[in-house]
Amino acid sequence: MKSTETPKIPNQIAARIGRRLHRARLMTGHSLRSLATALEGAASHTLLQKIEAGEVAADSKLLAQAGKVLHVRPDYFFKPDALKLSTVEYRSLTKLGVKSRNSLEEKAYEFFERYLEIEQILGIQPPPFEQADLSQTPVGDLPDAIEAAAENLREKWELGMNPVPSVHTTLEKNGVKVRILPHEEGFDGFSAFAEADDLRVPVIALSERSLRAPGKDLPRFRFTALHELAHLHLILPESLSHKEKESCCHRFAGAFLIPRKFFEQAFGVNRVRIAMAELCAIKSEWGISVAAIMKRASQLELITAGRYKTFCIVSGRNGWRAKDPGKWIGDEESNRFEPLVLRALAQELITTSKAAGLLGMSLPELGEAFDPVDY
Repeated sequence: MKSTETPKIPNQIAARIGRRLHRARLMTGHSLRSLATALEGAASHTLLQKIEAGEVAADSKLLAQAGKVLHVRPDYFFKPDALKLSTVEYRSLTKLGVKSRNSLEEKAYEFFERYLEIEQILGIQPPPFEQADLSQTPVGDLPDAIEAAAENLREKWELGMNPVPSVHTTLEKNGVKVRILPHEEGFDGFSAFAEADDLRVPVIALSERSLRAPGKDLPRFRFTALHELAHLHLILPESLSHKEKESCCHRFAGAFLIPRKFFEQAFGVNRVRIAMAELCAIKSEWGISVAAIMKRASQLELITAGRYKTFCIVSGRNGWRAKDPGKWIGDEESNRFEPLVLRALAQELITTSKAAGLLGMSLPELGEAFDPVDY
């Protein structure tokens, strides 16, 4: 006689499903009660709590329904948590609540997890990421040390001393994984290291506001991306306050965008009067905002503190903080991840179903994106 007893699922599987359910719930901002409501009676919040704790294993029907509500594929719940984000640094930490931070980090985690998985499938080894250790540098020497660190990294990445055409592409090319996230008020970006086994990969998550939203501000996007790069690249003295560390990262971003020598040539020294047309010309060539240009001039002591303060007052009066004057005509869209997945599919290293899962697409959507050509 065939047994009607439900087969027991190993505890480790139940625990894995529970952890993944918890991550997916954080990613979408659901509470246990709101998720139970969205599941329309398929599970109570008490049952969901037990599943997350690994005390009860969810059946395939519930996971399929939860996947639809939480916008993940059913196989998401069975993946091991091989990856973790460490040393997460936000540019605007104080403006985000815990729930928002959790959601942003989980959305980024899920993408970086897929990114590293496809690289592993293709046998791509992320390039080593070197850091500049300034931890023992006297505070008074930090400005010059940061300038040198920015120029050294530009040299290592073979950028020369020309304007950076695309910060986004430059980061991806040099092993820094970048995720663009939907805009959330108070969020500009964060940086972290994605760690898995012997891998330690630098990652950056950025708000899409400056990149894609109406009235996009690409110089701000570029500066924010490099500010987050500074958090990854610089090892600063532990004695510095959060505000002081942010100031150091600002300095690095400005120095990476336009090195001191070329900034001094473009801006001039001992300036008393500065025409807006001059600032806009620097912006159009180097892709750095007018506000950041004036801040950099102040840092390099090319203008007095009083002159910079006056600029800040005028900037606020004229609304330049909300809409920076001048234009930079460039492109900061970069997509390295999708071509890697399509490459693996073309080489038959993964199935179409796996490719759709990695790209977060339906099979019909994948069919439109993937049109192989045989030679």
